[in-house]
Amino acid sequence: MTDVDAIARRFLVAHRANEPYEAPSAAVALTIDEANAVQRAFNALRSDDKVVGYKSAANAQALQQMLRLTGPITGVLFACGDRSADAGIKRSDYRTLLVETELGFRAARRINAPVKSIPELRAATTTCTPMIELADPGFDRTRMTGTDLIAGNSASAGFIRGRARSVGDVALDQVRVQLRRDGETLHQASSGDLMDGQWEALKWLVNRVIELGYVVEPGHLLMTGSLGPAHPAAPGKYSADFSELGVIEFEVV
Repeated sequence: MTDVDAIARRFLVAHRANEPYEAPSAAVALTIDEANAVQRAFNALRSDDKVVGYKSAANAQALQQMLRLTGPITGVLFACGDRSADAGIKRSDYRTLLVETELGFRAARRINAPVKSIPELRAATTTCTPMIELADPGFDRTRMTGTDLIAGNSASAGFIRGRARSVGDVALDQVRVQLRRDGETLHQASSGDLMDGQWEALKWLVNRVIELGYVVEPGHLLMTGSLGPAHPAAPGKYSADFSELGVIEFEVV
């Protein structure tokens, strides 16, 4: 029998020391359900930090295939991960830092049951925000499996928020995104390319976290997944242009 609590405690020790996670797959092949149970236990042990939302990860089919996953996965966002764009992002604060461009949504009310329709979801959502995710899988990448990633909270480490806009003021599937580092374009993407569009991606995320036993609280941040690929966080000055949603500029040192 898999000792979920023991694995979770090992994650916590490594997390607090900012040391690489020990991949559970080195000793045991976790099922998806077991990996999610480890994630729940690991996050519950982080009682000194506040849950501020949830994220979707591994949305790209190619990444799912590489990790032997059958679909996207989820992770929990914590208050300690909230970073200011005005402060330099230190790579030494992370283990394997990656930079991603995403959209985030704010919950207007408590959600503890599956959302059945997009109109219902719209009524439960207040704003849309351009986001930079500071993802950190934390493993030796040559050994990480999909269930390892889930167990370690799906690379959830930090995020930078842009200016929020009412969801009714934004054409959510028509946001063009361009990420640059020191003037070099790293990627261009469209918000509508994610899954079957932003509303469907958000609906999937909300319903999946409810299925896993979490609750979406008013004000929670919901990140729907990476727009374009993740990039190793090389030092430099970054600029993420989200067209009508504005620009996020930050530096990695």
